[in-house]
Amino acid sequence: MNLIVRKLNSLKRKMISKSINNYKAPKLDFVDNLIEEMNFTISDSKISEAWRSYGDEIISSLKENNPSEFLRFPRIAGTVHPNQFGLSFQYLNYIFSSDKFTAAIQKALTESPVGKPFLDTSYPLSSPLLIQHGYHLIRLLEYTNINVLHLQSIVEFGGGYGSFFRLLKNLGYTNKYFIYDLPVMCAIQKFYLKNVFLPCPNTETLSNLKWLSGAASNVSDNVIDLDESLFMATWSLSECPYDLRQEFEPIISKFKYVLIAY
Repeated sequence: MNLIVRKLNSLKRKMISKSINNYKAPKLDFVDNLIEEMNFTISDSKISEAWRSYGDEIISSLKENNPSEFLRFPRIAGTVHPNQFGLSFQYLNYIFSSDKFTAAIQKALTESPVGKPFLDTSYPLSSPLLIQHGYHLIRLLEYTNINVLHLQSIVEFGGGYGSFFRLLKNLGYTNKYFIYDLPVMCAIQKFYLKNVFLPCPNTETLSNLKWLSGAASNVSDNVIDLDESLFMATWSLSECPYDLRQEFEPIISKFKYVLIAY
């Protein structure tokens, strides 16, 4: 009986997911800019074959498919926007029951249609990834009792496609924000965030956001004010080469607040 119930519930979730995710995504700008930047990035002789292949596949997908649905391209969905809603219900219960949960956070958890993200069956206003980001934020607030809007600088190690920056910006964060990532991913982040924010009237530009790549020293050279600073690495630091983690270890220890998930 329990097996039958589980199968019926699974079928129900799949039907709901198919229904809520069948929506029309808005047309995106800056597609040619992304392709141009991708081509330039993968032409670098220093890039690994794996990342050159990744960039090539994204370029092909942009040319052969609808760029407005780029978050559902297999390579994107398989790496930075997975449709994994198995833990969403638990994340949501934790978020909504936390003393740190506010109306502002609930509003910021509303997903943007840019890129046609997967919507979550437990909370169709958001996506599995954005719900996970909300959970990470709540845990950070609970453990540190900080006001993220008062932080002077934030460094995000591995920025996915830019979703966490979008979350904090929608909460009102306007101070310095650095995304350290590979150039291929930086190009995707720029494309996504420009489409989310720049076409909208009465919206600030991305002037507080800067992208960093290469040596770890590029972070320490740029992040000067560490008194009210946050270093974030959610499911990224554990995936990078050991040598790079060793480079970052003395830098991370200088930040006042650290959020690492692995």
